[in-house]
Amino acid sequence: MTSNAAPLFRPGKPLPGDPAGIQERTIYHAQRKSGEWATMTREGGTWQWRQLHGQAADEYGSGGWNDLQKWLAK
Repeated sequence: MTSNAAPLFRPGKPLPGDPAGIQERTIYHAQRKSGEWATMTREGGTWQWRQLHGQAADEYGSGGWNDLQKWLAK
């Protein structure tokens, strides 16, 4: 049996678990606890993130590493 489902689009690299290896202006992706996929990048020490799909009220944001981790945990 074959699947007709389209492959999931996950732009960028997987988000490392430790911010020490992060490169500025690089797109990363990670899955939120809710199951939705998101992309994120860091520039000048500030993270910006956006959920790829869904209708959640908090589909995007910006802040520090800890803010990003809290958002991913939702």
